[in-house]
Amino acid sequence: MLDKRTEKLLFALTKICTDGSYKIIEISELTKEMLPRFRVSTEELARMARLLSDNEMIDVKYSDEKVYCISVLPKGRVSYEGARVEKKGKKLNRATMFYLICGCFLAGFAGAFLGAFIAGMI
Repeated sequence: MLDKRTEKLLFALTKICTDGSYKIIEISELTKEMLPRFRVSTEELARMARLLSDNEMIDVKYSDEKVYCISVLPKGRVSYEGARVEKKGKKLNRATMFYLICGCFLAGFAGAFLGAFIAGMI
């Protein structure tokens, strides 16, 4: 299980490395991808990249103080797709619940109004 910052880094890397090949990515670009929610230093970024590499989610071919040469492995892509589908499902459920509650309220109000109207006619 990844923490939120490492998961955000994996998602940023997956967006950058779309075709599965190795990409040369500047460290400053990765820190910009983490903003505004997470502020990370270069040491924290190196630790997170090492964690992802140890979990076989990314492969770091080359790294120095300014750039990384990284490729996202299939395990990392599966994690990204699973989280994306899960997030999409949550949005759908919240929207569906909102429409269901509004629809029930309106139907109940219309039924009460119609019942009072019929009772008044009799």
